Amino acid sequence: MHCLLCQNAVEKGVLSFCGIVMCGECEADLMEMTVEQPEYEQIIRALKVLWQRQFSAALDHRPLESDLT
Repeated sequence: MHCLLCQNAVEKGVLSFCGIVMCGECEADLMEMTVEQPEYEQIIRALKVLWQRQFSAALDHRPLESDLT
């Protein structure tokens, strides 16, 4: 799998939710980030796309690929 934010390949044992993963480095960066930092908006956009996909799939009652694994 690849990190939602940096797209680097990640191993098991990382932050995992809704069928995606976040590497330890990005998770640590996120925990220390403030809303004033430019990277914050990038993370918000990535998470927004993730939640929109989850919501759309729930409305359509279609399982996402991540739901099948």
